[in-house]
Amino acid sequence: MQTKTLDRIIFSKRMVMRNFPWLQYKAARPAGSISMGNKNYYELLGLQRDCTTAEIKESFIRLSKELHPDKNPKSLNLHQQFVAVNEAYSVLSRPHLRCKYDAELASQEQPKYTYSGIRTDAPREKIIFQDETLWEMRDKSEDHKYEGRPYYGIHGVKKLPNSSIAAGAVIFMMLGAILHFFFAKKASDFAIEQLNERDRIASEHYKLARQRALTNGNEMQIALLRERSESNSFSK
Repeated sequence: MQTKTLDRIIFSKRMVMRNFPWLQYKAARPAGSISMGNKNYYELLGLQRDCTTAEIKESFIRLSKELHPDKNPKSLNLHQQFVAVNEAYSVLSRPHLRCKYDAELASQEQPKYTYSGIRTDAPREKIIFQDETLWEMRDKSEDHKYEGRPYYGIHGVKKLPNSSIAAGAVIFMMLGAILHFFFAKKASDFAIEQLNERDRIASEHYKLARQRALTNGNEMQIALLRERSESNSFSK
């Protein structure tokens, strides 16, 4: 169990360290871009985007020697250029980070424009903001075919404004709530009446039994109960 946990920790650490240059690039890029005049990593190394890994390494070594801070420790610009070149090499020298960086560059350079209030980079010929099912986007040239016909398919019923429909819905809900309360009250009253009737019958039986017990006495009442019990047993 401990071995598996340790392996997971090591694997997670390797994944984080593997992407650390990319995370560092994402965090430091704004400052580096400003200091280097908004140049991308290829421009910083003086290379084309289709350059090879060997060309990236060769350019990095050459620029590192030229821009090393030891040549002029007091030059802040030289230090910033050296840091930017190292940052560019740390990304472009790793194929998976270079692939991500190329994709980001392509996304940033894709022309974007606003169409009908929506900012997009999709090709103009593929943009379709038309839906015939919407009332505002319907084909108005076909409206003459429906002149004089009811809007809802019911003769005599015309198109109603949304406010009238909303008011009707609210009234319908209120009527439903009133009817629900009325029937619930009726059902509750009926249940209470049934319970009261059962209590009345039970009370009458109790009074009758008590009256018989007082009239017959204990011995007579016990004898009657024994006789009734024997007759019930015999009938079974």
